[in-house]
Amino acid sequence: MTEQTLPLDGVTVLELDLGLAQYAGKLMADLGARVIKVEPPEGAPTRQAPPHLESGESVPFAHYNTCKRSVVLDPAAPEGRERLHGLIRRADVLLDGLGPDGAERLGLTEDVLGVLRPGLVHVAITPFGLTGPWRDLAACDLVSMALGGVTAQTGYDSVDGAPARPITPAGGQAAHFAGVLAATYAVAALNAPRPDKVTILDVAVHDAIAVSTEIAVSMWEFGGQTIYRHTGRHAAAPFTTPRWQFRCADGRYLCALTLYLNDRRFATICDWFDAKGFEHDLRDDRFRTERQRDVRMQEIVDTIARFCAAFPSDDLFAEAQERAIPWAKVLTPAEIAADEHLHARGFYTDVEHEDGRRLPYPGMPWTGMPTAFTSATPGRRRRAPRVGEDNDLILSTPPTL
Repeated sequence: MTEQTLPLDGVTVLELDLGLAQYAGKLMADLGARVIKVEPPEGAPTRQAPPHLESGESVPFAHYNTCKRSVVLDPAAPEGRERLHGLIRRADVLLDGLGPDGAERLGLTEDVLGVLRPGLVHVAITPFGLTGPWRDLAACDLVSMALGGVTAQTGYDSVDGAPARPITPAGGQAAHFAGVLAATYAVAALNAPRPDKVTILDVAVHDAIAVSTEIAVSMWEFGGQTIYRHTGRHAAAPFTTPRWQFRCADGRYLCALTLYLNDRRFATICDWFDAKGFEHDLRDDRFRTERQRDVRMQEIVDTIARFCAAFPSDDLFAEAQERAIPWAKVLTPAEIAADEHLHARGFYTDVEHEDGRRLPYPGMPWTGMPTAFTSATPGRRRRAPRVGEDNDLILSTPPTL
């Protein structure tokens, strides 16, 4: 594998960030771009994000900053500002996660950037965008997910006639929404004819989430349907629906999909129950057609619940899949980390840290295209950089890998 095979080889990205831009930077760095993370003398605030390894390293920082370089400078000082200008002159993309006025506070106005680097792609990732009445509102992951509409669709089944309370998925998902789109737009802009001025891509987390709300918005807009939350599955128009998660004999849960229970699947389930010696009455004539089954779905669900309670989850998962029945065991994070399928596809990559330890990192969700993260090129660093680790390399010499 050579460096020239990497998709973003030769692209230089400057990352100025308080947290929202680091995922976009990771995506571009892992694809081969030279991503230079500019940090203050005390290091980026994201270096303090919990949880931490025994060494004190932030686990999220280690993940979001693979394959990057780190430069420390103080833009408030004349020397630091001049060095920052020098980096901009050599950059193709400026990833800006400093907030709606952050770049301007550093003197990096559109006019200044246009003089420093004509053709620069300036990707500004902010909570609510560079314009609009909410431009200056404060936000965090929880606030962004709530205002963007995802929280409204996520929750548990209704109880005692009352709608379920909303919940927000954990894990910084709001920044992921925006980061994926920001990296996509940046690559698209690099491949488009570039004018002799700055191209500003205004990426709002709020907008990114609002276009990712799945079925609830479209069903309301086009069908006038009110959508209700349901445990561990899609929101849907019925206020209550039969559950899909069942506790098995080993105490684990199985997601046993009853949606689209057509004649073939239903007959297969009945044959399976019979083969296991499980007593049931699903062959009764009242379950003969799909319409009849739909109105009696709770009886079917109760039977599936009894079936699952009688057998271990691993057996049920394997046997269901053998019969092309879309049931699945609910895995824990530890099980996903040990997933033999992911390991067989090379999803996890061992990354060597400074202390010599090799720790498994999640890689790219595809195969067939080389990336910097999986590159075997000698000297190519994959771990996240130390604060200012690349000052000498980057500030004293032209950019080189």
